[in-house]
Amino acid sequence: MASKRVVSKVADEAVKRRKSSRIGAKLRMLSTVEVKIEDESLCGAPEHPVKEEIIKQEVKEEPVENFSEIKQEGFETHADEVSPINGTCFSTVRPSDLAQGQPPNWQAIYNEVVAMRGRIITPVDSMGCEKMPDTLSPQLSEKQPQLYRFQLLISLMLSSQTKDEINYEASQNMKKHFISKGFSNGVCIEAIRASSESELDELIKRVGFHRRKAMYMKKACDMLHEKHNGDIPKCIEDVVELPGVGPKMGHLLLQFGWGINSGIGVDVHIHRLAQKWGWVRKSDKPEATRLELESWLPRRLWAQVNPLLVGFGQTVCNSQISNCDVCTLASKGLCKGVNRKLLKGPISEDRLNKLRRQRADLSPLVEDQKAGIVNF
Repeated sequence: MASKRVVSKVADEAVKRRKSSRIGAKLRMLSTVEVKIEDESLCGAPEHPVKEEIIKQEVKEEPVENFSEIKQEGFETHADEVSPINGTCFSTVRPSDLAQGQPPNWQAIYNEVVAMRGRIITPVDSMGCEKMPDTLSPQLSEKQPQLYRFQLLISLMLSSQTKDEINYEASQNMKKHFISKGFSNGVCIEAIRASSESELDELIKRVGFHRRKAMYMKKACDMLHEKHNGDIPKCIEDVVELPGVGPKMGHLLLQFGWGINSGIGVDVHIHRLAQKWGWVRKSDKPEATRLELESWLPRRLWAQVNPLLVGFGQTVCNSQISNCDVCTLASKGLCKGVNRKLLKGPISEDRLNKLRRQRADLSPLVEDQKAGIVNF
């Protein structure tokens, strides 16, 4: 419970910092909004309805290992897992996970990332789609699982081309607004069906492609009401029929909403990092990355690999800011894309202050270095 309060407090403080920042800083941040791969084709497109091409495929749906723990406290803690400060336990690679045909050194890279992620709190840890409903309403996934699934869907629909912090603000806006209108559950199917598109658009106006997403939310809620008794369907084919929902969102929705391990949710961070580390072949298609990862990554890691790598890509290995001087992949020679200039000398006080002011406070990684916990 303490870890939940920590990440909830971090989420609120992150939003407050954004509101108190100078206008110029806000504009710079908004100009570098991360593009989620699933909707990357929408960049520069006019905001009007478009025909979506739905990718359907036969998938083997299996239950997620220890899913009840995944939803509540992260992943069940074993001897091979790292006790984190961010409320989510990520499993390390076990000997039984290794097999022929896997990329060289993948397990070493994976385990180093797990160790680093356990030392920092990233935006996805409290404001990521699967965490957000419980951050806004503690223990929602346990007390009202159907409502949790619905709010998970909405947070996923809003997430494309939108930072987690802005998605969190939009979800807060909707919750407060709907409660004020008499919907005690806040963001629920009844509230959205009773709202106009323009009303929804005003509530989510800071997210990317907000007008289109307002329309998608309305249509998705009508479809859920008419075809699925107001709940989230349990198969990927039905999920991706919902407007605005593609394979990435669909697999995450099934994993964290139903505990069904239908596939890996590949976003821009996973797509970039998997290619950087040689885990997959170079490709512009996230679906190609997903299929190749699924061909060798142990199925028990499918659900955790998204929040694990998303948080790492948001902070330590950000596409726009090099932090190789605090990354053990660089110090241990496990990454080929290292910024050598950052490794030439000790970390200065000015550099340390910059590390503290990023999307996550990375100073604990420096503290590990000074304490001799890692060998830089």
